[in-house]
Amino acid sequence: MAIILFGNHACKAALLAKKHKFSKIYLQNNKDTPDWLKGDLKKIIRIEIQEFKKLLPKDAVHQGVAIEISDDSKYYSDITDLANSPKNCCIAILDGVTDPHNLGAVIRSAAAFGIKFIIIQDRSSCKINGTVAKAASGALENVSICIVKNIASAINSIKEYGFWVITLDETGDKYINEIDLRGKTCLIFGAEGTGTRRLQKENSDFLAKLPTKERFSTLNISNAATIAFYETAKQNNFCL
Repeated sequence: MAIILFGNHACKAALLAKKHKFSKIYLQNNKDTPDWLKGDLKKIIRIEIQEFKKLLPKDAVHQGVAIEISDDSKYYSDITDLANSPKNCCIAILDGVTDPHNLGAVIRSAAAFGIKFIIIQDRSSCKINGTVAKAASGALENVSICIVKNIASAINSIKEYGFWVITLDETGDKYINEIDLRGKTCLIFGAEGTGTRRLQKENSDFLAKLPTKERFSTLNISNAATIAFYETAKQNNFCL
């Protein structure tokens, strides 16, 4: 499936990754050609700013550059890829996250803290698009996305691969930093507003909460994921 990326960081990261097939590169008429684009001058199509508005989502912050990728399959992986994952490996499951800005922000934090694999559901979840890539700010090239039909089945599969499963939830009986996150770990985060579904909680090994103030215990999913990813990275020395 074709996908159009926009913004300097997303486009530059995709181009330098050298794993995609680019069909078109759009550059705003009055914008200088960036150094990272000068090797692909023949593919550049100069357009006016009004044409970007027709090409991209409403209010897209494109910075005068967009790239059309003819096939987005390089962004996706299969859950069986986790069968041979290293002993110190953290992955994440996003249970029904529909906001592309949130998904992109989670991917950005994942890349920053060494989480290389994120599982999302086929239905009731946002998929990879230009807005996600823009919010991820280039990090999408460093994190594999796996789409599954059923989250509960995915949890059973990763348990067979040796992963401990921790759901982030306000009702957790332990704080995230009180749980041993070393080794193969999967963190589950619920949807915006509704949180993680009951079945996912029941299939988890632990319910963990973040050490926030009781009077204001809720966080946006991307912020919660950042804190949990940092704690996992710290325990596994990913940050060193």
